[in-house]
Amino acid sequence: MIKVFMAIIITSMPNWPSVKYQGYVYPDLETCLEYNETIIKDFKSYARSQGDNDIHFQSFCFEVDSYPINGISNLNT
Repeated sequence: MIKVFMAIIITSMPNWPSVKYQGYVYPDLETCLEYNETIIKDFKSYARSQGDNDIHFQSFCFEVDSYPINGISNLNT
């Protein structure tokens, strides 16, 4: 087993029937936090360009155990 960091970004907006979420895997906590910040900035920018100013994002990074992940070599070391 290896340690990876999972990022969950939750999106909510008035009149949506539910929240939406996306998940990403990162090799370490620092990368997870950095990319989450960048992704949320991009999501907010896109939402505002579409006139969605009331959109809300919340994100979490947490450590999980995983079997090695093929195609992501720096996670398998």
